[in-house]
Amino acid sequence: MKKREFVQLFAKWNRKIHMYLGLYFILFLWLFSISGLVMNHPKWFPYKVERSASEKNVTIPDGLEDMDAARHLREQLDLKGEIILRKQNQQGRLIFMVLRPDKRFTVNVDRETGAAKITEVTPDNAVILGDLHTFTGVRGLWNEPAQKRDWIITRLWSLSMDALCVGLIYIVISSVYMGFQLKEKRRWVVLSLALGVAACSYFVWGLSLLG
Repeated sequence: MKKREFVQLFAKWNRKIHMYLGLYFILFLWLFSISGLVMNHPKWFPYKVERSASEKNVTIPDGLEDMDAARHLREQLDLKGEIILRKQNQQGRLIFMVLRPDKRFTVNVDRETGAAKITEVTPDNAVILGDLHTFTGVRGLWNEPAQKRDWIITRLWSLSMDALCVGLIYIVISSVYMGFQLKEKRRWVVLSLALGVAACSYFVWGLSLLG
């Protein structure tokens, strides 16, 4: 294959991949764009939450570590979501959260009697969008003893986000490539790229110059 034919074939497939990746990711991008606006302008999107509480009796098998006991209770109580287990629990009690973007459960169990208090919080759509924006399953800010994803939906979501990140990297690179192929507009391509790099670099590195 001659060099010219290779370049033409590459340009053809680059445009196709760029277009179809963009179409595949369009709802993900809208989701992150809208959720970014929600978090950046909370006054535009006032939100509310609904709370309810219930009590149930549960059983915890002997010899289970806190995390294993929390997983067991999550299934027993038919709760769906990521488990958040604090490093310190009150003596004789097991306290953990089951978290997902549309629900937050706090479970407080008396190990001796098996009495469990479940507090359920249901946020509205504005909060759900914000939670989806940051929902990773690994939450250092909660001081969890073991930071790992323990819900299959979280793993699928994190894989989707990995795919989105890789796809966006490709789309950006392919955009730069296609822009430089337009010789009559190359000056504006360089200007747009330079402005974007300068603005981003200021917030990533330039703020350190402020002292």
